[in-house]
This record gives sequence, C-alpha cells and structure tokens, in this order.
Amino acid sequence: MVRDNRADADRRSDRLDARQESLKRRETELSRRERVADERDRVADERDRIANDREQAADDREVRADQREGATEQRERERQHRVDDRAERGQAAAKREDAEIRRAVAETRRRLEKLSPSPDEGPAT
Repeated sequence: MVRDNRADADRRSDRLDARQESLKRRETELSRRERVADERDRVADERDRIANDREQAADDREVRADQREGATEQRERERQHRVDDRAERGQAAAKREDAEIRRAVAETRRRLEKLSPSPDEGPAT
C-alpha cells in the first residue's frame, strides 16, 4: 500500500512536472509570438513613417512646382509688360516722328508760300 501511495505520488509528480513543462513551453511560445507581434508592429510603424515621409516629400515637390509655376507665370506677366511697354514706347516714338514730319512739312509750305506769290497777286515783277 505504501508502494501504491508512493507510485501514485510519483505519477502525480510526473504529471505535475509534465504540466509545468507544458506551461513553460506555452509561455515560451506566447512570449515568442508576442515578440514577433511586437516586431511586426515596429515594422508596420516604420512603413507608416516611410509612407508619411514619401507623401510629405510629394507634397513638398507639388508645392515647389506650384511655386515655380507661379514664378513662371509672374515672369511671363513681367515679360509681357516689358513687351507692351516697348510697343507703347515705339508707338509714342512713331507719333513723335509723325508730328515732326508734319511740322517740317508745314514749315516747308510756309517758306514756299513766302517765296512764291499768291495766285491773287499775279506774277512778280
């Protein structure tokens, strides 16, 4: 009977040891899974940061492109103003030249009129 009790105690002890060993293995596996999950989370966070950085870089490039486009439009407006100013100056110069020519023609007519007698006066003697 003592032997049976001893054998029962040994079996219970073996089962307890096996159960504890099983629990240790399960805890180890859970710890490993947690570490793997933590690593996956870190990788996912890093991918999110990279995606955010890429998106920010794309936004920055778009802003710079818009600024360049705006600067290009501004330069084009300024160029067009210069062209318009040159055209206006050219037109003003042409008008001045026309006025000078008209004055010269009028002055020449006055001189000619002074030199030649008017048809009412008759031939000069």
